[in-house]
Amino acid sequence: MSFENLLRSFVVYLSAERRYSDKTIAAYTKELERWGAFLLSEFETTSEKATRDHAKRFIVWRAKDGISNRSINRSLSVLRSFYKWCQKSGRSHKEPLAGIRSLKEQKRIVMSIPESDLLQLTNDEFFKKDFEGIRDQFMLLLLYGLSLRRAELIRLRTQDFDWDRSVVKVLGKRNKTRQIPIPISLKAYHDRYIKERSILHPQIDEILVTKKGGKLYPSIVYKRVVYYLQGTTSVVDKYPHAIRHSYATHLLNAGVDINVVKELMGHESLSSTQVYTTSTFEELVQAYNRAHPKGS
Repeated sequence: MSFENLLRSFVVYLSAERRYSDKTIAAYTKELERWGAFLLSEFETTSEKATRDHAKRFIVWRAKDGISNRSINRSLSVLRSFYKWCQKSGRSHKEPLAGIRSLKEQKRIVMSIPESDLLQLTNDEFFKKDFEGIRDQFMLLLLYGLSLRRAELIRLRTQDFDWDRSVVKVLGKRNKTRQIPIPISLKAYHDRYIKERSILHPQIDEILVTKKGGKLYPSIVYKRVVYYLQGTTSVVDKYPHAIRHSYATHLLNAGVDINVVKELMGHESLSSTQVYTTSTFEELVQAYNRAHPKGS
C-alpha cells in the first residue's frame, strides 16, 4: 500500500474510532506528510522502511529549522500514534521511534488574569451598543463563565441552554458532551443578545453568529478576545485560552475540589487540570512575602 493510501486509512481511523476533530486530523495529516516527504527527499525511503536512525535525523532536521522542543515532541507523538496503529492493524511497519525519548521542554508559567480585570467585562460601557458589541460581551462572559475552548464556544446552539435547570450542554473534544452549570447572572446578557440575533433571522443553529447571520470562526473569536483584553488587563497572555486558564485557577484558589474543576473543564486526566494551579502574579508575590523571612 502506498503511503498516501496508508495515510487515508489512518485518517479514517482517527475520525471514526478515535473521534478526533477535523482540526486535530488536519494537524496529524500535516505532520505525517512532513515525515513522508523527509524520508523521501533525504533518504529515498518510505515510512515502512524507516529506522531509528531516520527518526533521530528527523529530530535534528526539525531542530535546525528552529522548531521548538515542544513542537518536535508533538511531531513524535503523532508518529508514535501512526506506527502503533500500523502494528495493531497488521501492517508490517516497525516502530522507528522505539527507545527515543521526548525532548525536554522549558516549562512556561501562564499567569491567570485577575478576577477584578475579568469583571470589567460585565460593564456595558466597555462595549458598543450595536449587534457586535452585544454579541462580544455575551461571548466573553460565556468564555469565562463556562471555561470553554474556542471550538466548544462556536458549537454552542440555542437549544443547548436550559435556563430552568441553569445548565448548558457543551460538545467537547472527541464529540464528548458535558453539562456545565451556567451562572444565572448571564441570563440577562443571553436574552439581550438573543433579541438582537433574532432580527438577523440566521439560518444556522449555532447561537453565536456574525452580523450577517453567518457562522462565527475561531479567528474572529481570537481577534475579539485579544482586542477586549488589551483594554482590561496588563497580563501578557491575552487570548481565549487565558480566560479558560483563569477560570480554573480562580475556582481552585476559591477552594473548589480539583476533581470538580476537572469535570467542568472537560479534562480526561487530572494532570491536565493540575496545570491550572498556577496563581496570578499578585498571588505569587503575596505567597512569597508570607513565606520568605525577608519578604515583608
